[in-house]
Amino acid sequence: MAEHHHEGHFPEEAEQNEIGGPVVFALFCFAAVILLIWAGC
Repeated sequence: MAEHHHEGHFPEEAEQNEIGGPVVFALFCFAAVILLIWAGC
């Protein structure tokens, strides 16, 4: 019950978490590609 009440209070935070996941993953992949290119040179 407490979780449901907490959820209703922060809809923006929940939305940010949904968007944040893919963004962090994309940044991680981008960094990995740059490291690979740098290591190859």
